[in-house]
Amino acid sequence: MSISRKALTIIFIMASGITNSQDLTDNLKVWTGISLKYEVSKNLDVKVSQLFSHNVSPMEFSFAQSKVALSYKIKRRTYVETGYANGLFNDSRSLRDQGINTVLFNKLAVGRIYANFSYKHDIVKRLSLRHKPEIQYFFTSLEKYQVRAIYAARLSYNVRRSSLAPYLENQFFYYTGGDISSGVKRYRLKPGVNFKPFDDFPMGVSIYYIIQKEFNTDNLPENDYNVLGFNLSFTLK
Repeated sequence: MSISRKALTIIFIMASGITNSQDLTDNLKVWTGISLKYEVSKNLDVKVSQLFSHNVSPMEFSFAQSKVALSYKIKRRTYVETGYANGLFNDSRSLRDQGINTVLFNKLAVGRIYANFSYKHDIVKRLSLRHKPEIQYFFTSLEKYQVRAIYAARLSYNVRRSSLAPYLENQFFYYTGGDISSGVKRYRLKPGVNFKPFDDFPMGVSIYYIIQKEFNTDNLPENDYNVLGFNLSFTLK
């Protein structure tokens, strides 16, 4: 084998390894979601949601996520929540090698349970800060983690005489239980806006943008991508 052919072979093997070990592709994604909250009592809510992710170029399915949860209000602006989330991903050798063999709707299913705590307080009038730590346990040990801890801080402003609430959220992800060293490995910046288009109808709209950066993932590639997101939320009593 010539030197050039050897070099091409090595490059091809390396590229294949990078492709197989990534969580998702690096191109721009569009996330569309819908969520429903049912108020069981004054302090207890049941939540269900569905999210779909598509790559923009080329336009193709990325993943889908279904979630069901219970949320309890401890006091005003203070909540605890626990639930189950199931993600459906395109079939890949990387996920198969990690022991993910459950197939739903011709996609590989990755399940997790989670719990979080949410507390919001005012900084000045109409400007608030919400703190939300969350812990996630995946039923399958993935290459990068089996347990993820997330801390999110959201700064939001309620526009006077309007339902508009623009916000800026920072998210930090801590990985452990995978093939890489434990630590803070992912950061997301999420600017967005929430609003209610109709005063007499219990529907909310959220439009947001996500910039994701990964770092310090040892021998595995860093998974960076951007997201344009849109979500509809409904509340039933």
